[in-house]
Amino acid sequence: MSRDHRCFDLHSDIPYAVVRERAAGRRRVIADEFRPEMAAAGIAGRVVAVYVDETYLPELALRRALGAVEAIRKEVEETEQLSLATTAEGLDAAAERDRHALVLGMEGAEALKGDRSMLDAFYRLGLRVLTLTHSRRNAAGDGSFFAPTRSGTPGGLSAFGVEVVERADELGVLVDVSHLNEPGFWDVLEFADGPVIASHSNCRALRNHPRNLTDDQLAAVADAGGVVGLTAVGWFLAAPGEGSTVEDYLDHVEHAVDVVGPDHVGVGFDFVEYLRPFLSDAERARLPDPMPVEGLRGDADVADLGARLAERGFGDDAVARILRDNSVRVLRAVLGE
Repeated sequence: MSRDHRCFDLHSDIPYAVVRERAAGRRRVIADEFRPEMAAAGIAGRVVAVYVDETYLPELALRRALGAVEAIRKEVEETEQLSLATTAEGLDAAAERDRHALVLGMEGAEALKGDRSMLDAFYRLGLRVLTLTHSRRNAAGDGSFFAPTRSGTPGGLSAFGVEVVERADELGVLVDVSHLNEPGFWDVLEFADGPVIASHSNCRALRNHPRNLTDDQLAAVADAGGVVGLTAVGWFLAAPGEGSTVEDYLDHVEHAVDVVGPDHVGVGFDFVEYLRPFLSDAERARLPDPMPVEGLRGDADVADLGARLAERGFGDDAVARILRDNSVRVLRAVLGE
């Protein structure tokens, strides 16, 4: 694989599987189950997101998140080819040593328990990316539901959510707007001082789904100096029953580049097969059928993505920016030395 076609994935649910496999007595789960395909596909790094299953909310959110952080840290300690990157220097060092850079994220602020000091605590443990909500309401704000849901009047960020965004800026935690509803999205853009990302969202102009971003939202992320990571989840590429392929995914890449240019588009695959075997009954009932994307179902398929982008007319420089460089640039800017 060309070095220019290495990839940085802005959203992965690997921790969800790691926690459960380690609880069953396994070790080096990433090394054995995930790293071989990551290496073959050229996935140089990824944000690994701690996500708390519906079953554990609200009481056990903090405990589950701490357990997931510790599991990832142990995986890194046990595997020479992995690095936990917490600074720009760490990202660079991982690349120089040909290690996979893992950046610790959190998907949903439930584990913060409405206490801003918990963000500081998780930062000390290595947290560097915070997705404020999943597709549900929490103390920080309202998420974007997968489907029409009986609920009260939706809102934007809460007072706590604003505090979290401002503290994240101070600490060097990259704020992620994926899964937020529209009022919350615009609140983040108002209160965040630095760049923000949408780690795993697609284009609403092509697939009218509330989890996707309008052209105005895409432009706002770009204007803030951030990146939109396009996701390989079929829900957000095609309507139910239609099916989706890698060509649909590439359509979203093209549209995003047309709107914001090649410097603000990345990839955040959100390959759901990592977590599906481990979902609780409550979580399985809450999530719709993910509709895997034919031709982009998992890490193995990423190896072909650079060539497919080239077939769409993207030059080597643009391919490198979309697959890796844009995401690394924004992470380096926020994480600092």
